[in-house]
Amino acid sequence: MNKVCLTVAAATMGMASVATSTAAMDPYVENALVDICLSSQSNRVHTFKTTVASYRIDMQLVANNVVCNGEDIGSFAAEAGADRTANYIRSKQEGYVEVHDIAQKLAVTVPQA
Repeated sequence: MNKVCLTVAAATMGMASVATSTAAMDPYVENALVDICLSSQSNRVHTFKTTVASYRIDMQLVANNVVCNGEDIGSFAAEAGADRTANYIRSKQEGYVEVHDIAQKLAVTVPQA
């Protein structure tokens, strides 16, 4: 299994400082972050939500602060092909805006005579 390098904000786990893969990290925190990163690649939103909830971490904190292999968790999931999970994570990030293209639904193709 590839080693997952993680960084998490201090608020996520109530730690006094930011934890990184190069600093000493509590094994429980490390396992939690590895599980969360791996579940983000599953493309199963329910599995991802269950994993985050099992560690009692706020979803917005995860979406905005967890970094897997040097990438934010949403990009990490998308790069693994987990589009559903990546879209869910991005919807929880600060500043998320969803745009619906109504013109695309109204466009019609008229055959030429």
